[in-house]
Amino acid sequence: MHAKYPETIELVNEYKDLYDSNISRYTESLNRCTKALQHKPIDRIPVWQISQSSPFPRTEIFIDPEKNLMAALTKCTGSMKIASDYVPFLDPFEGVTIISEAFGCRTMYPDHGDPTVVEPIIKRAEDVYSLKRPTLKHPVFERIFATHQLWGEITGWEIPIGTTDPQSPLDVVSLMWETNNFYLSLYDNPKEIHFLLDMVTDVFIEFYAEQLKRIKNPAFPIHLFPLVSADDGIAISEDQMVNMSPGMYEEFGLKYLNKISDAFGGIYFHSCGNFERFLEQVFATKNLRAVNGHLSPKELNPQMIGTILDKGIGLFLGISDRTIGWENPAWEDDRILDMYNSYYLPSALNYSEGTGIVLTGYGSYRGYFDTETSQEEGQVIDGRGRPVSNDPLINVPAEVKNQNFHNILKRIDQLKTNKDSGIDILDTEKYRFFSR
Repeated sequence: MHAKYPETIELVNEYKDLYDSNISRYTESLNRCTKALQHKPIDRIPVWQISQSSPFPRTEIFIDPEKNLMAALTKCTGSMKIASDYVPFLDPFEGVTIISEAFGCRTMYPDHGDPTVVEPIIKRAEDVYSLKRPTLKHPVFERIFATHQLWGEITGWEIPIGTTDPQSPLDVVSLMWETNNFYLSLYDNPKEIHFLLDMVTDVFIEFYAEQLKRIKNPAFPIHLFPLVSADDGIAISEDQMVNMSPGMYEEFGLKYLNKISDAFGGIYFHSCGNFERFLEQVFATKNLRAVNGHLSPKELNPQMIGTILDKGIGLFLGISDRTIGWENPAWEDDRILDMYNSYYLPSALNYSEGTGIVLTGYGSYRGYFDTETSQEEGQVIDGRGRPVSNDPLINVPAEVKNQNFHNILKRIDQLKTNKDSGIDILDTEKYRFFSR
């Protein structure tokens, strides 16, 4: 299978040049991130920093698998140029709707967004009994398999490739079911809810096991986690959880996540939003390997860092520096670096002992924007169509990016020294608005 765009081959060659000149760094970083999440001794806390630039609007990457590959390669090579603990891989992100689409949900592709279910197929609880379980030969699944094959053949399977975005059975069912009726059915029709959850769970296991079987060089666990060298579980999003009570999630979510954990040897857990009140249920997940969360007032608060790590569970800690939870922050919008150094790092070091945790660099998942992929009225537009202004992470020279990384490591050492000396490294008065 050959590439139809010459730019694709240029990006593959760029990857090879970057990888060959930095093999020892990637090997060390993979080992460091793996040991960190496994609570094993490490030389220092890993810091994972990525580039988020893309040569195409998001709509195009969902329509053209080679453009999707080019976008993944651009992100990969851009991240490889930054001195951090990033380990290169390719993420064939196809959106959260794949399994629901295979069951028959019609999906649309917004100009600057991810695939969206247009119309749920479950309007009443009894509709679940008329559903047909999709097989691995379903065109939606075949499309994903074909994308993996295309990527593998073009890259010679030299770059680890991940599975597509794994959404929990509860997330998938909530997409398939008309919203109001879904929440009512949790109370009125639990039998039908469980019927569909059982079916979706079986399809999930079959579909993701088949992906891992076909990918000749699979990346583990990906999906909002750094790469690890152990095939000890699958990363999964459990986003619907935060819209329920802990007891309700235990009934309708935990059971199915445990079934997936049994099938894949463990779970790397992510949930958008504040899952603090669900910690008991999260910790009850079988073979829970690690948790991913954002540090912000409406998501993961600093005290939760210690609570998670004390359980022997790994933590990949992001930072919601823009959109989630900040009210009257103690910094200006264009002072991300100050907030990172004065709040994020002190919080992480204050509630950890330096093991069990992997940090993100400046800007968290937003990363650095390397190229002005699109402009409107002088504004840089990111891959999701959002204008980005007054941001110190746009088109930053490589020398500055690398210096930023070394500054982070210096700041970590400084905070560790102060903590060991009994100095309070987190200004709780300045960040009192964060308290519960």
